[in-house]
Amino acid sequence: MILEGGKYINEGYKGITMDVFSQNSKKDVECNLYNYINYKKPSSLLLYGLHKQIRVYDYNEILELLYNKKEFIVKKFKRGNIFLGNDKRNFKNEFISIKKLAKIYNDKLNYYTTIKPIFKYHGVDIYALSFNHRFYIFQERCYKTIDNIKFTQKEFNKFINDIYESLLILQKSKYIHNDIKADNIIYCNNKYKLIDWDLSGSIYNRFKSFARGTGGNFMFNHPIKFYSLGLSLFIFKIFYYIFKSRDNKLYNWVYKLKSYKIMEAKSIASASLLINKNVNLHTLTKHYDMYSFALLIIYLAEKNNLKFSKPFVNNLIKPFLISI
Repeated sequence: MILEGGKYINEGYKGITMDVFSQNSKKDVECNLYNYINYKKPSSLLLYGLHKQIRVYDYNEILELLYNKKEFIVKKFKRGNIFLGNDKRNFKNEFISIKKLAKIYNDKLNYYTTIKPIFKYHGVDIYALSFNHRFYIFQERCYKTIDNIKFTQKEFNKFINDIYESLLILQKSKYIHNDIKADNIIYCNNKYKLIDWDLSGSIYNRFKSFARGTGGNFMFNHPIKFYSLGLSLFIFKIFYYIFKSRDNKLYNWVYKLKSYKIMEAKSIASASLLINKNVNLHTLTKHYDMYSFALLIIYLAEKNNLKFSKPFVNNLIKPFLISI
């Protein structure tokens, strides 16, 4: 990840993380929101508060508000495709999630997430903006995801406690993140936080099909999740290895682990068992995040040669008829 100097900070399937303002990239346009607005000189911009949208016709007014906002980064949504959805749809999904999270976490939204308003405009906290059919969501400036952290035992325990606390609040609200993986958890202001909420939602009204990535990532999810979205276990295995090859650089550290090979085999076996036992798969939805979290604990522990509570992890994966 590159923080400054005219390059994108990070790039995922659906979005690109970039600077809001950086004095080290004055000549850069595409990788700096302040410069990009100044270059494009849009006739209008749309600002997004949690409960109100505001149309602004003077881009210079927004430039003044963005100036020197080095403590923020911005997620720019990519055009997308038939599987991942277009940028407008993905932006809308994530912003709807932000509104719901604001109700779930209340005044501790920024404590548990990197979601934070960048400025007030006419008394309204602004979390996002769009112009020229481009969509941006502001985030607290943090960049160290857990796959890039060398954990001590003390810090590893803190990671487990922080994320479990956040997930319990979501579970109590019958809401799931739906895409938990190593690069979607970040260390920020002495707190481990979940990021990238565009696939999140209530356990009652989401995740109805595999199309457009509604199942989340393949590496840290149980196969039964994709089975419930219409993929047979045979087709799941095909997609699994396609994405495994595609994400080889990103998840190479996982593939090397002995625990990964063990959990990969156990997950397939347990999926078959769940199907054969005619388990009501809808009852598993609220446990998807906890399963992904359990895998992270297991893999990170081996990677960093650390310990974890097996009874705790077994309790997380128990609904999927697995134990370690």
